[in-house]
Amino acid sequence: MRLIFPFFLLFGLLLSGCESMPAGVRERFGPVPPKVRAFDGDLRTVCSAAQLAFKQLDFAVTDSSGAPSRLEASSRINPRDSLGDSRQLVVNLHLREDGKGRTEVEMLISRQVENASLGGPSAQDLREHGFYDQFFTTLQQLLQERAGGSR
Repeated sequence: MRLIFPFFLLFGLLLSGCESMPAGVRERFGPVPPKVRAFDGDLRTVCSAAQLAFKQLDFAVTDSSGAPSRLEASSRINPRDSLGDSRQLVVNLHLREDGKGRTEVEMLISRQVENASLGGPSAQDLREHGFYDQFFTTLQQLLQERAGGSR
């Protein structure tokens, strides 16, 4: 009976799933949620200001997929000391108009690492990075400048 008890205990823990894990552990290993901010302006206005913000922050828009509701931009490639090693930030934006003259911007930053000694490329979504606030601040300033210039 004593030998069976640990197996039942282990089986019970497996059945309880992720809900029994502490919130900090779930947050750390779970998917990274995008940062979300809402801005005054229609979808096209906010999208064009976002493209300009990327340009001012030295990012290149790499994919707009012909739809103004999605943008992807990337930083310059930063080479490392080792041959074949590099890092780059890739930013994905999803824009959604709420119908009340505001547009919601979802942003997720991913760090792309190319490392020849570790077997190639890898990507990691970032929960926290200074570029989130830097981009949102720049976007807000550009939208305010446009609103002030159109009056």
